[in-house]
Amino acid sequence: PKDPAVTLLSNADGAAVADGAEFVERLVNQIASPVRWNACMATMAGMGVTTMIELTPGGTLTGLAKRALRGVKTVPLKTPDDLDAAREALK
Repeated sequence: PKDPAVTLLSNADGAAVADGAEFVERLVNQIASPVRWNACMATMAGMGVTTMIELTPGGTLTGLAKRALRGVKTVPLKTPDDLDAAREALK
């Protein structure tokens, strides 16, 4: 698999993954592992993330992020009507 154009986070341990083959392997292994969203949020905080857009079905993860990542803009994309808010948040 091609390496991703953006850094991906593994829900298995929150690690940033930039290698396509490694990400596929992690994704396959993750199916039988618990999601560690807190570890992902810790990685995002360490990376200096300022905006988080959750793709559909959106809402749960951005809700958790609002409490844990204070000051980070969050936008859940639930319908196409939310696209304008996502574009605005990225400015």
